[in-house]
Amino acid sequence: MLNYIIVQAGGRGSRLEILTRNKPKALVPVNNLPMIFHLFRKFPDKKFIIIGDYQHEVLEKYLKAFADVDYTVVVSKGHKGTCAGLSKALEHVPEKERFMLIWCDLVLSEEYEIPESDADIIGISKDFSCRWKYENGEFAEERSDKQGVAGLFVFRDKDSLLQGAKLPEEGEFVRWLQFQHHTFEESPLSGTKEYGLYSEWSKLPRLRCRPFNRLDVKGDKVYKYGIDKQGKDLAVREINWYRTIQGTPFKNIPHIFSYDPLCMEWIDGKNIYEYSFIPDEQKKDILQQIIGCLKEVHRLGTMPADRDSFYNAYIGKTFDRLKKVRELVPFANDEYVTINGRRCRNIFYHREEVERLTMQYCPKEFRVIHGDCTFSNTMLRHDTEPVLIDPRGYFGHTEILGDPAYDWVKLYYSLISNYDQFNLKRFTLEINETDIKLETASNNWENMENEFFHLLAGEVTRSQMKLLLALTWLSLTTYAWEDYDSICGAFYQGLYYLEEAFEMESAYEPYFEKNIRTIDSALHSISRIQMEGLIEDCAETLRDGRHKIIATGLGKNVPICEKFVGTMLSLGLNAGFLNTNSAIHGDMGMVRPGDLVIILTKSGATEESIYLAELLKKREGVKLWLLSFNPESILSGMIEKKLLIHLEDEGDLWNIMPNNSTTLNLIVLQTVANELARKLNLSLEEDFRPNHPGGAIGAKMRYGK
Repeated sequence: MLNYIIVQAGGRGSRLEILTRNKPKALVPVNNLPMIFHLFRKFPDKKFIIIGDYQHEVLEKYLKAFADVDYTVVVSKGHKGTCAGLSKALEHVPEKERFMLIWCDLVLSEEYEIPESDADIIGISKDFSCRWKYENGEFAEERSDKQGVAGLFVFRDKDSLLQGAKLPEEGEFVRWLQFQHHTFEESPLSGTKEYGLYSEWSKLPRLRCRPFNRLDVKGDKVYKYGIDKQGKDLAVREINWYRTIQGTPFKNIPHIFSYDPLCMEWIDGKNIYEYSFIPDEQKKDILQQIIGCLKEVHRLGTMPADRDSFYNAYIGKTFDRLKKVRELVPFANDEYVTINGRRCRNIFYHREEVERLTMQYCPKEFRVIHGDCTFSNTMLRHDTEPVLIDPRGYFGHTEILGDPAYDWVKLYYSLISNYDQFNLKRFTLEINETDIKLETASNNWENMENEFFHLLAGEVTRSQMKLLLALTWLSLTTYAWEDYDSICGAFYQGLYYLEEAFEMESAYEPYFEKNIRTIDSALHSISRIQMEGLIEDCAETLRDGRHKIIATGLGKNVPICEKFVGTMLSLGLNAGFLNTNSAIHGDMGMVRPGDLVIILTKSGATEESIYLAELLKKREGVKLWLLSFNPESILSGMIEKKLLIHLEDEGDLWNIMPNNSTTLNLIVLQTVANELARKLNLSLEEDFRPNHPGGAIGAKMRYGK
């Protein structure tokens, strides 16, 4: 039984060149996983002792964020060679425990199993060249690809390794073994690969699927599998989307042969990003076809927009992902980050602003969407016909349907910011002491931006797309978790485009404009007959000087009532405020026959307001008015005289907080007060001035300034 694995993850990894500029070699991705995570996946139940030095802070933060195995990191800073840190690591291995020592740049074959043997074991390379060889019980510093010392050892226990000797603090472990005349049982590592050289790493195919997926191509068919929980959950949604679309006239998807497993036609064509050097007219035609396809998808079904799903898709999900990497990404805690010479505001310091701006774009209805229509997920069958692949299948908490702009921004993502090249790791990232430099290869479609907006005139705006583009990049951070540089690069791309979005317009202007339109529409929904009836009833109540106007409400309507009463009293008009809660505890005594009571309630359904209305209706001579927003409410049915307002949106993130409704109540009541002043022939000098001698207003009336 073997429970402990020591991973030598130290060293600068200089032979991997640019790949280790920002991270240790253990985190260099191989086949969509950091090298060290191949060990974690293969031996998930083992206890790992990981030796780090170069960029060990990055290693520790990354493992804290993403490793789901039992591990300990020991730091060997200041020492070189494969012996560095080994003594420290051995302190974490109990006595008499069997353990493995392995170099982090080895990726073991799927077939490899730890040999069951009482002997010490050495892994022998059969497929790649090693600087040392082990043959006939002897080590030799001689290159070999058949008897190479691969960098995997299994020891019976610590005593078997040390044999009474002391490990050096640094230097080559294999050379030390040679001097110790250590002998091993050989274990061939057929199919194992070593990725310590950039030349070997660069031979890897650029995988287009995520770590949670696997694609198998068999002839003219493609089989797609989810290989972990995330992949399997996404596969269910992808299959549901295809099932939905197959029942419609839409034909621009692969032919589906089966759903279990998901088996599709192999498209004879290329991804859109591979059409880099075609004439602009051809690009325009392709873009027009893609947009036409997506519009056709959007026409396949609608539903009322779900604001929670909208918020989750753009804001909630993004911040959840960012939270996971905040301590991992350099400068993520700084208020500003300089990226390619631009001083960019950090989204962590502007969440409220981003939320407010984003929520202004929530549509009235959701439509069937693809959800991930980047150039990577769009192909041209026979170089002519667009085919949509890899649908997302959900938006926020909503299946199949979502915000149509989500499709447009995913297309914009590829068109303008070259997501597909970034996804293929065709970018360079320099994390310097004070700034960031990030360059991404081009799809060569950027000059189609104006055509994009021309084709979508009336559907999206440039500022909307720039903002959603920033959020899309920021959301990619942990979706691209397998590569540290991609996590950081996605964060910096997001901040870069967010700054552009901020610069294009004030984040508050759309919020103000939308709410001004909402309030204006609500005011124009008020019946002139109802408004004039309320004003005339109030005027009649006050004319003999014996009766008063009482405003009553709960919660956020309380200060609205108080403001109305304050205005009335300043005019010398008899008015009072009755808290709906306190009314039934004695305060109803202020209501006299002949008084007029205005009940403020948005819903018209609160129990306290209903009870108060029932009691007041029993009082002889009391005039009762309702100011509400719900024509179908209980109170609307109970109270004959009412002023009803049609309000589309409260103006907050969730359309639930009393923002615009209280503003409208104030406008209505202030209008009533001003109209009463006019109808009752009140004057500034005789009626208002005596009641308001103090403050700036009093001074202005006294001195005219």
